[in-house]
Amino acid sequence: PPKQKISDPDELADYQHRKRRAFEDNLRKNRSVISNWLKYAQWEESQKEVQRARSIYERALDVDHRNITLWLKYTEMEMRNRQVNHARNLWDRAVTILPRANQFWYKYSYMEEMVGNIAG
Repeated sequence: PPKQKISDPDELADYQHRKRRAFEDNLRKNRSVISNWLKYAQWEESQKEVQRARSIYERALDVDHRNITLWLKYTEMEMRNRQVNHARNLWDRAVTILPRANQFWYKYSYMEEMVGNIAG
């Protein structure tokens, strides 16, 4: 489709509504395809709708809580938006559910080092 220039809030709201409907239709057609969930959540984050992106990630975790990529993308989104406590809670949940996934432990400890919580 051609590039759109969005010039007013009504036009933006209409665009967001159409995109959300398209994403939700894709999810309804095939709930188990995690890439659809990830694209939707990343689009919401690009729209500065972090709360909506969180909701989408949580719904995706209800579908497949064993998907390592999903956990990583979700926590990376929280860290990008400087939500350290949210990220910490997610890491705790992830290592509780999948304790043998090394990536979680590495990333969790790396995040704690970056924040300055060496004891953690």
